[in-house]
Amino acid sequence: MDQGEGLNTLGKKLAATRRRLTLLALGRAWWPAFVFVAAFLAIALAGGFDRLSSFLAAAILPVLILAGIGLCWISWRRYRRPAEAEVIRALDGQSELRPVSSLTDRPADASAGPASLWRAHRARLVAEIGNLRLPRLTAEWAALDPYRLRYIVPVAVIALALVAGPAAPGRISRALSPDLGALAGADKMVVEAWVTPPEHTGRAPIFLQAGMKDVRVPVGSEITLRTQAPSAPKLILRGDKRKTLRFAQTPEGAFEARARIEGDTRLTVNWWGERARWNFVVLPDEVPLIAFDSPPAPGQRDQVEFKWKAGDDYGVTAVELAIRLRVPHPAAPEAEDRVPVPLPGAPGARELSATAQLDLTRHRWAGLPVDVRLVARDGAGQEGFSESLPFILPEKLFLDPLAQAAQEARVTVLREPRPYAELPKNDQAISDGAINTAATGRLDAAPEGVRQAALMLDSVTYRGEMFINDLGAFMGLRMALATLQTAGTKAEADAVEPLLWAIALKLEHGSVADARARLEAARAALERALREGASEEEIRRLMEAFRDAANEYLAAKMAEAMAGGLDGPEQQQDGQAQAGGGSLGGQDFEDMLNALQDLTETGAADQARQLLSDITNLLENLEFQRGQGEGGGMPGQQADGQDSDLPPEEQEMTDAMRRLSEILREQRQLNDDTLAQQRGEQSGQTGNQPSGMEGQETGEGQQSGEQGEGERQGNGEPGSGRGGTLAERQAELGRLVEELARRGGPGGEPGEGGAGVNEEALRAILEAQRRAERALQGGNEGRAIMDQERATQMLSELSREMANQIDQMRANRLGEQGQSSNDPLGRPLTGAGNDGQGVEIPSESERQRAKDILDELRRRYGEAEDEEEREYLRRLLERF
Repeated sequence: MDQGEGLNTLGKKLAATRRRLTLLALGRAWWPAFVFVAAFLAIALAGGFDRLSSFLAAAILPVLILAGIGLCWISWRRYRRPAEAEVIRALDGQSELRPVSSLTDRPADASAGPASLWRAHRARLVAEIGNLRLPRLTAEWAALDPYRLRYIVPVAVIALALVAGPAAPGRISRALSPDLGALAGADKMVVEAWVTPPEHTGRAPIFLQAGMKDVRVPVGSEITLRTQAPSAPKLILRGDKRKTLRFAQTPEGAFEARARIEGDTRLTVNWWGERARWNFVVLPDEVPLIAFDSPPAPGQRDQVEFKWKAGDDYGVTAVELAIRLRVPHPAAPEAEDRVPVPLPGAPGARELSATAQLDLTRHRWAGLPVDVRLVARDGAGQEGFSESLPFILPEKLFLDPLAQAAQEARVTVLREPRPYAELPKNDQAISDGAINTAATGRLDAAPEGVRQAALMLDSVTYRGEMFINDLGAFMGLRMALATLQTAGTKAEADAVEPLLWAIALKLEHGSVADARARLEAARAALERALREGASEEEIRRLMEAFRDAANEYLAAKMAEAMAGGLDGPEQQQDGQAQAGGGSLGGQDFEDMLNALQDLTETGAADQARQLLSDITNLLENLEFQRGQGEGGGMPGQQADGQDSDLPPEEQEMTDAMRRLSEILREQRQLNDDTLAQQRGEQSGQTGNQPSGMEGQETGEGQQSGEQGEGERQGNGEPGSGRGGTLAERQAELGRLVEELARRGGPGGEPGEGGAGVNEEALRAILEAQRRAERALQGGNEGRAIMDQERATQMLSELSREMANQIDQMRANRLGEQGQSSNDPLGRPLTGAGNDGQGVEIPSESERQRAKDILDELRRRYGEAEDEEEREYLRRLLERF
């Protein structure tokens, strides 16, 4: 080995020896810290810290940190880096020549002879260096670590990490970062949270539990968080933007926060660390879909009729008809009016389809070409549109010249889209007493349409007291003119619209138009209250207003019919008989109103709205006609109730129908009396006196019964008199049904053929009545009521069947004779709406059961103590 190579080898061995001595020095100084860290990792990987309480884990961590810092400081102080002499000594100790240190020697004599000896000596030392080995330091390590913990501890830590698997990082992380808030009691903090979806979705609230992941909620949902804490926590929402809210303190001392979720959001509650966390994924809210099922077309009474359908994932809350001029005014090219379209049921249905009938004759664009489209709106305010269709809005035809002028002035004002010009101001009016005369000429600042309407009204009312017979209309037109002359804004000018419309209708139609307007207003108000769930007092008040408006409308129609076409006393008497003796009798109409009031009181909003619509349509279709033989009124109706000039088959069917109607009326009254007696016995068994309301109802029922009895006795109708027990009255009704069955067909005997009474149905009715009679004799009113209701139902069905047969006979006869097949009220004798199927009046027993159920729900709601039960009962009451 030459000298250069030997010195290179020496340098490597010195470096390796230095590393070994440094490792030994580190072991001597840092072994306590090494054992401490290894023990901490072993305990953490084994899950030891996870088994500790939050408070204990948080309390131990500072102690461990301080202990670790102390051990590190001591170890750092004890550490001594190996000196160069120690490194050389570790290698020189292997040879007597001490080759490492000897290489640093220098010869004392530099002459030639000693120099050759010195070179031989260095060559020997270099050769010896090649024989040197790195020190093993076995004895030193054995003295320092006799149990070989330097091997055992790392192997144990690695084994525990392998056993922990994927949970290892989390365990170490939790051990290093425990819940320090537990030292302040934050570990006992409970966060109550729930999500309230928007009301229009119909979804129930979602109560959040710890650990729930990716909670799916509708967009716009509101989250409410409540907790108890010494101070206000923070609410952090991370979505598109980061938002921080501070909890607010409630009067009860708790802390509460609310937030709205508009997108995917991560929510955390922080107080001395994270107390709760949830991730929310919003569900999309689709835009409503709507379309025309049939295009708009003119209908009866100048109404616009069309069929439509709509749908939405959460329900449609409103439907409107958007109207735009096909050729818009240059000053308002984007002008659009929207007319509400009535929904067939309660708002919020996911699928809707209906036939709409809208009166748009009062619209400002009536008579003009327009484009119409449907607009559906959901609870979130999103709107969906149908295709746009061309249409010409129907307009009301006015024949009276003055009514035409009022209408023309009205639409001229409404169709003017431009605003008033700005009126000049006189800033010196206060200081110098000047009068701003320019501001008095407001009509000059009006747009052209308003000025034109004012000129029209001024022209038609010029000296109108001399040629306008209706002074009320004349004064109304002058008032409209004065309104236009003094208006300073377009809104003030538009205020003449209702006045001019009312004048035009009064001039054209008289008082019937006013009565119909009041009826429509009362119907709309009552329907809106039922749809929006108004208070009972408000619905009761509106129901009384509708009852008054309906009676006024009937009186106005009767007066119009009598004044317009009935000349002499004989004809007037005949006209009254036809108007009142048709298919809509006074008592029948009162029964319908009473049924409507009962439905509103029991909360049956959908049924009440349907019956309200049917009553209104029935009233609007009334057309009182004069008696003209068989073409008007009940054909040939005479004072004794018989119809002259009728075919025998139709005459006998009509008589049977009258008898069956009387039996049905008596059976219904008996049902109500039986129910009243059952309630009275139940009240007596519980030891309670009947309430004043029940007594009043009983008294009214008795009074009504006495009145009906007198009427039947006076008219000679079947079932006269309501004396005797309930069982005796039921037996009498059974006898009448049996007599009707014995008469059979038109020939007078059963089975002779023809359109006679359905004997099989009569036998079923008679059997139900006899069972009710036996139950009443045995004192079992509950069983009797069931059989009575079955008999009533079958009587009603049979009555409708016979009415259809009579209508068909009459239609065939009148068709052969070429006469109009209308009844005295101007309605078709056959077809939908004439057989009473569209308006079903619940019996008093059915309405009473509904009232009892409602009272019981209210009682339980008032007595319920559990909040969940009260919430359940509240939802039932709202639905009821």
